[in-house]
Amino acid sequence: MSWIRPLELTLQLMGLSVLLAAATGITLAFLLSMIPGHNATGRGVRLFCLISLVGCIATPMILHAAAWEATAGKFGWLTFSQTAARNYTGLAGRYGGMVACVWIHGLFGAAIVTLATWLGTARIASPIIDQSRLDGGPIWIWWRVRLPIAAPWVLTGLLATAILAATEMTVVDLYGVRTLADEFYLFHAAQPSLISIMMVLVLPCILAIAVVSLVLFWQRRRFETSTPDQIATIAQHDEPIGKSAVVVAALIATTSAGLMFIFPLAGLVLVTGRQIVVDGSQATMDWSFGRCTEVLASAPLEFSREYLWTAALALSVGVISVVAGWLLASATRQRPALGKTVDALSLLLFLIPGPIIGLALVRFFTLPIPGFHSLYHESLLPTIVALLVRALPISFWIIRAGYSGIDSSIIDVAQLDLSWVRRMWTVDRPLLARTLLVAGFASAIMASGDVPVSLPVLPPEVVTVGTRLFALLHSGARNQEAALSFWYVGSIVLASVVFSIRWKPTRP
Repeated sequence: MSWIRPLELTLQLMGLSVLLAAATGITLAFLLSMIPGHNATGRGVRLFCLISLVGCIATPMILHAAAWEATAGKFGWLTFSQTAARNYTGLAGRYGGMVACVWIHGLFGAAIVTLATWLGTARIASPIIDQSRLDGGPIWIWWRVRLPIAAPWVLTGLLATAILAATEMTVVDLYGVRTLADEFYLFHAAQPSLISIMMVLVLPCILAIAVVSLVLFWQRRRFETSTPDQIATIAQHDEPIGKSAVVVAALIATTSAGLMFIFPLAGLVLVTGRQIVVDGSQATMDWSFGRCTEVLASAPLEFSREYLWTAALALSVGVISVVAGWLLASATRQRPALGKTVDALSLLLFLIPGPIIGLALVRFFTLPIPGFHSLYHESLLPTIVALLVRALPISFWIIRAGYSGIDSSIIDVAQLDLSWVRRMWTVDRPLLARTLLVAGFASAIMASGDVPVSLPVLPPEVVTVGTRLFALLHSGARNQEAALSFWYVGSIVLASVVFSIRWKPTRP
């Protein structure tokens, strides 16, 4: 079978998604930098955008597809306000295929690029900014000084966007864009050949080389940066920008952030209360608050199995990822050579496409070894192991980043009197409490929505929210599918907000 067409589609999806993510993400980060944080209005706008961006990233890709399908898909509420609803096509016949895939991947990547750029440009030390003020104003400084210094952060976000576009298959399968990952899932997962495996791995290998090159480039451009507690102090000394420019920036920023997350979430609410009235050849949409409340209230009971299985898998993978990631991060803290090896292995594991991970676990647990047959058919162990392949690297990277913020002298002094395990529990644990919770939350969210990995290894009686949506969305997002997605997305947002408020860092 020819792989030329799937390769072309994969490269096209990667390139267009990266372009959309770069244009939207960098621009939004610039607009957020123009909004002052010393008044209530500015802090409110920043908080709204931050919640929207974090919620966008925390929401699994299949739920983004459900939200936008409910908004602009063939049964979306925007579609039924167009004449194209008669043909059951997307928004005015344009939302579908490659356009829909690029739109979902591009906006998801834009949230990553925005946060990476915003953080990278804000952590530049104040002496560099003070010196650059001799040559230009705040806008000139941001584009000519801050953005070039934060280039590794921006490139990291763009590479993450490209990686997702190359390896994720639920969105492209939903819209019939046969990329390499989707082609492998449809035609080669049951009986893979060496050529099919190599073809689906070629782009992740190229991206791995790019990531390694980026890391080397980053190490050679080591600038003095500020701690998170110093970022607000640096921002307070920035030169003021005109009020009209700030108002325009705030309006565009809130609109862009809302487009990434709030707008499709509102689309789910509209679809749950929608009623389609067909009169001859005309189809009109009528929204009822009572129907919306009824459908949303019945969804937790109707889809209780999906919610329970998803929560059980997410909790199990999150706990195991934190424990294993903590042990690895602590072991590599004092062993730089081991740390480089673990970094490389975790990166390679994360880049493996989901269908190959699931297929490898299926082959492993079907080996003629006593007990494997029962484990495969009667337990969640294969599913948990498969989900750990991607969740564990995320947990490890977050905890290792937390360790980098602990002074080495504290670890050295603790090692004199305490064993490794006692030091981790009595010294490291209080210092890393917030980091461990963030790692557990991130790995649990990753596991709860990783449909490409879980599809091949889930037992027949186990159905998660992601797999149910993947099966139902091919016929369009209707009331029940929208309600199923709404509660799941809502729980992620609520958990993110509560977590942010509960563990908000205090400033001296």
